[in-house]
Amino acid sequence: MSVLHDDRPSATVARLLLGRQFELARMVRGLTLEQVAGALFVSTSKLSRIERGRHRAAGDDVVRLVDFYGIHGRDRDRLLEWSRQALGRSVYHSFADVADASSRDYLEVEAAGLRAVYMPQVLPAVVRTRHYARELLGPVSSVEADRRLWLLGLRQQRFFQTGRATVRILLGETVLAPGVVGPGVMREQYRRLLQAPVEVRVLPALRTALAPSGFAVAVLGGGWLMLVARERDDGRPCLAPDHNGRAASRFEDLWQAAADLRELVA
Repeated sequence: MSVLHDDRPSATVARLLLGRQFELARMVRGLTLEQVAGALFVSTSKLSRIERGRHRAAGDDVVRLVDFYGIHGRDRDRLLEWSRQALGRSVYHSFADVADASSRDYLEVEAAGLRAVYMPQVLPAVVRTRHYARELLGPVSSVEADRRLWLLGLRQQRFFQTGRATVRILLGETVLAPGVVGPGVMREQYRRLLQAPVEVRVLPALRTALAPSGFAVAVLGGGWLMLVARERDDGRPCLAPDHNGRAASRFEDLWQAAADLRELVA
């Protein structure tokens, strides 16, 4: 079993990579969760959470899994290193007052491997100007607004780090329509979109109506782990594996039906 390279991942990303590797090891051997859990005397739910990156596996649990699957050499060393990194804190831990645990997990994945995002109604946070973001916040206290805008700045700083793959942003046509924010704010936002090192396309309103829900696709481990993020009913992001590439394929279909932003504003 070959473990792909991922330089010093964050705690969240390390948990996801570690869990996916254990899931692959189990599936390759044709074992069920129940069989492995029974052999190791752990609950099926705990093992499932480890595989989905939802649980910080203790060092002993990781060693037992590594030994059970017969993982040796550099692969073993890498998994044990990931398990140590997974115990760390998120860069966004200090923003727990404005971002819950699931949101912080998404932010770590966003920084590490976001590749495509579809937003039918508003701009994604990584390309928002401060003025656009502030208008979307609505009537919140100045303290909360400052905290959320500070978090936004950190997200954008990490997102636009050098050396990352090109990110494609697909917008619904209504995102750019008058009335979402003030005209002056929107003009500033247009300039940001045209200058940002991302590819932006706009989906016609008729196609947007057929795809009303936004989602994002992230790639970790050089393409070895694909994730899709969707917004739950409570507004929080939900990360899930995109094992069969369905979300990525859906994005490609929508992308091909969209027009380049630069052509629309030329």
